Amino acid sequence: MKGVVGFRHLAGIVLVLVAGWAWVWVFDRPAQAASSGFLAGALACPAGVEGPDCTRETALDVLTQPVALVTECPMVGTLLATHLSLPAGGTHKTFCERRKG
Repeated sequence: MKGVVGFRHLAGIVLVLVAGWAWVWVFDRPAQAASSGFLAGALACPAGVEGPDCTRETALDVLTQPVALVTECPMVGTLLATHLSLPAGGTHKTFCERRKG
């Protein structure tokens, strides 16, 4: 009776392990992780300043975070807004912009 693991089985296992190792070595990180193409942010607007009037120049507090995909901006912007210092009656505004450079 032959052994439980024959030559072909052993060769197949080695092939899968080598191929898996090569895949991880060549593609060690997701393609989007190498470059942050967008900037998510949140602004703390003073009372009475809302919408388009609230900019980086008029905001009391600004937080930004690089993100890889534009679809991450709303989630990251909302998370950043939870860390803003808002005065009484103040509002927040989130934004997403393409990074320069």
